[in-house]
Amino acid sequence: MKNITIKIKGMGCQNCVNAVTESLTELEGVGKVNVSLEKESAEVEFDESKINVSKMIEAIKELEYEASV
Repeated sequence: MKNITIKIKGMGCQNCVNAVTESLTELEGVGKVNVSLEKESAEVEFDESKINVSKMIEAIKELEYEASV
């Protein structure tokens, strides 16, 4: 398992955090997810043989937030 921090802009409340957490958790290969409103980021543990960072960023952008590493 590998860890990465994804920067997220545009979250404004706990509902935003919950939406991002749920979206990332549903992806195959994603383990632990810790989204922080204060830090504007998500710490994600994932299996790089099953998912790549681009797919995680795409999932966040589908929620209409800006995401980058």
